[in-house]
Amino acid sequence: MLKPRVIASDLDGTLLAPSGELSVRTREALAAARAEGFAVVAVTARTSYGVDMLPDLIPLLDGAVCANGAILYQPATGRTRILRSIRPSYARKIAALIAERLPDAVFAVETGTGIVGDRQYQALVGASNWEFVDGLDTVFRRVKRAVKIKVYCAGRTGEEMAAAVADTDLGGLAMCHWGDFGMLDLNARGADKAFGLAYWCKERRLGPDSVVAFGDMPNDAPMLAWAGRSYAMGDAHPEAVEAATDQTATNAEDGVAQVVEALLAGGTTDGAAVDDTAAAA
Repeated sequence: MLKPRVIASDLDGTLLAPSGELSVRTREALAAARAEGFAVVAVTARTSYGVDMLPDLIPLLDGAVCANGAILYQPATGRTRILRSIRPSYARKIAALIAERLPDAVFAVETGTGIVGDRQYQALVGASNWEFVDGLDTVFRRVKRAVKIKVYCAGRTGEEMAAAVADTDLGGLAMCHWGDFGMLDLNARGADKAFGLAYWCKERRLGPDSVVAFGDMPNDAPMLAWAGRSYAMGDAHPEAVEAATDQTATNAEDGVAQVVEALLAGGTTDGAAVDDTAAAA
């Protein structure tokens, strides 16, 4: 693979440190990459306001693919484009089917500008950009557009939740889970991180061979499989590891920065997983 032109990275568990912040090393690596002409794109389950919560990262971004690929966001201008959404009436129908299989589930809906969720979610997430209401029916009556359906079960893992609804007809909606954390995300048909990143790249006449991507969770797997070169984090979910071409260190060890530094030093991402020794060579 030739030297890529785009660095595309998941945020939580990948680019960000375990504290949820951008480490000094990662910030310096991204700044150096942009100085060499690379574009840096965040590819995240967060929506635009979630990206805006990272002021140290925003100056380093050329764009963001948000809500698992359903939204394109330009932090520099604040422009948001919703690429795929779900009709609220249809989203309500699918939620009812999921509730039959997961009677302990709590639901919320991302609208593109905020979240409407069942009040039981409040203890988990606090209140930023959320409107809390009582019950499933009220959640869906309050939304005019559904970019993403969020499903939470306190007593289950994401893998258990996914297995429970595996034979449910979800009408083609794209679903991903969060491993040990008890949450499912459902997006419109065809909306995943590969779709959103490919859309962003196509507008710039770039293909997958121009991209090196990073991720750690099952929702990153489509992007990791699509990119010409991709890295699962050292503690990534097995679905992410299987989809990626390589593996790097954990986010606690600045795994993304290690690869970026090696890329800038050597001009290629070919080779085995990068570690501090390789980065310093």
